[in-house]
Amino acid sequence: MKMLEHIMRVIGEMARQVWYLPQTVRNVVRRREAKVVVSEQEAERLDRIRNPSKYRGK
Repeated sequence: MKMLEHIMRVIGEMARQVWYLPQTVRNVVRRREAKVVVSEQEAERLDRIRNPSKYRGK
């Protein structure tokens, strides 16, 4: 009986993971996009520090 309960729990957990898969993928993509934006902003900030004459008057 315990084996059957364990199998049912495993099946239930797999079903839950499949159900939430689209949401998980969406969250990963959003995090990756946010990371890219932050990286671009950081790159521009560093470029402004290294080359202030390029940005004079902006």
